[in-house]
Amino acid sequence: MNVAIILAAGESRRMGRPKQLLPFGDKTMLECVIDAFGTPRVDEIRVVLGYQADEIAAKIAHTSCKIVKNDRYQRGMFTSMQAGLRDLPRKTRIVMIAICDQPRLKRETVETLIEKFERGRYKILIPSYNGRQGHPPLLRAEYAKDILAMDESMTLKHFYAEHADDIARLVVEDEGVLVDIDDRETYERELKKRR
Repeated sequence: MNVAIILAAGESRRMGRPKQLLPFGDKTMLECVIDAFGTPRVDEIRVVLGYQADEIAAKIAHTSCKIVKNDRYQRGMFTSMQAGLRDLPRKTRIVMIAICDQPRLKRETVETLIEKFERGRYKILIPSYNGRQGHPPLLRAEYAKDILAMDESMTLKHFYAEHADDIARLVVEDEGVLVDIDDRETYERELKKRR
């Protein structure tokens, strides 16, 4: 079983309004990310919500996503990752960690990452574009217990540092693995590119 966890609990302070709900084409940014994981290779999509959780949940009620609420979202993104990793289905093999502000991530990229991960028997696989690593990383499900045992003040980079020898990188032809939209200027620029 393959589970995608989309982190969407933040307050979008730099944007000034919930970026999860900002339009990107005919969908919201969050819906674009959900769509990228809408492949038969993904068995469950979990969306971790915190700030304005009820409003955002209502906007994605038409999807089959499982909503996970993180009451500790103000303590940082790592708490949302931990919330999403709790109580994974017993048969989970692969976990993907996505962020809600990467609306240009392609479904084909997600499918390629899963295919390569399964075929190569990787432990941790991180997409790379132009020499920079991005999201979503793919992890074997057994790493969930390691992340859950870490202090909530940590970040994914701390996890990577502790498991450096387990990491492989896959070069992809998708700038969307890098582009995260944090502010109005980036949002306007990415909208123009999309058009």
